Amino acid sequence: MQPKLRELDVQETPEGLALTDPLGLSEQVLILSPEAYYIATLFDGTRSLEDVQALLLREHGSVVPREKLEELLAALEKARFLEDPRLRELAEERLRSYLREPRPMALADRSYPRDPEAFRSYVETLRALRVGEVAAAAGGLVMPHLEPARVPELYGAAVESMRRTPPPARAVVLGVAHRGLSEVAAAWGTPLETPLGPLPVDLEALQALDALLPFELFNTPLAFREEHSIEFPAVFLKAAWSDDAPRILPLIVSGDPERKAELDELAQALALLAERYPLWPLASVDLSHVGARFGHPPLDRERVTQARTVDRRYLELVAAGSFEAAWASLIPAGNSTYVDAYAAVHAGHRLFAGRGVVLGYALSPEVPTLSAVGAGVVAFSADA
Repeated sequence: MQPKLRELDVQETPEGLALTDPLGLSEQVLILSPEAYYIATLFDGTRSLEDVQALLLREHGSVVPREKLEELLAALEKARFLEDPRLRELAEERLRSYLREPRPMALADRSYPRDPEAFRSYVETLRALRVGEVAAAAGGLVMPHLEPARVPELYGAAVESMRRTPPPARAVVLGVAHRGLSEVAAAWGTPLETPLGPLPVDLEALQALDALLPFELFNTPLAFREEHSIEFPAVFLKAAWSDDAPRILPLIVSGDPERKAELDELAQALALLAERYPLWPLASVDLSHVGARFGHPPLDRERVTQARTVDRRYLELVAAGSFEAAWASLIPAGNSTYVDAYAAVHAGHRLFAGRGVVLGYALSPEVPTLSAVGAGVVAFSADA
């Protein structure tokens, strides 16, 4: 017997690592210690129980009784987390259904109302809460993907900026991949549901982009299942422009800083694509992630000041069109405040046009976890 662990979502919790099924074939949640999860990953379809025992002894000096391994396997099997032919067939059918159907709203009635009228009222409240300067964004927009309730004034500024901009025919939405991708970026190819109706995808333009890239663009569809960095901009694009909303190219981008050369290739491919299919760029990104939730000590004044300084400097450089300097302000120094914006913004940097204006910035506290996340909005005028 050579058991194989299925591809699962893994999230850290105070109790341990929570394993769930991204396809929804199992509703189980299994909590494992980091050590138990490591052992579970050794069940990759090539090893028997005896092989795993021998590997743990040889490489880690750990003697794990067979009955403990059998208990772990039984728990994984009960949760339907081990591969078997029937589950494989169900998984393939579920994946095919994702690729045939519009992407459903994963966060409706959790992060925003599903009901159309309630959603319209919700958007008007966000607009009423905006503060500071307002500018049209004919040359592109940088907006948050942080939970809207945490930075309502920033979402209000983003929506107002879009409403003051003539609706483009086509928008490329560049989100941050919060789940691992098999390539530097991935695309979604069916319409995205919103409270105000589906937002169409420009599949022809996506296929043209795919032809320009050295990798398969439609490579990790499951990464879109609950990806808020795509869902939030989609629903607010639809809110801003309603029936005139553009067709979109939904892309999520890997945040691996070692892949800058690949990001440059993606940026060049998008620039070439825009010569044939004009693109309005929207980057859905957040800024610093600091505090205990993100592996730092609990927040103190020094860390808060550092995060705000890093974020504002990054936003100023992006607004100035100094994208290489914006990258350099973070990555060579180790990105100690965990800004997540750099990859998605860099992928679209050849598309943003004209003078940028920072319309707002906030470092949103998360008091229960002694943490905070930064977010901002930048509107580009398109005028040189």
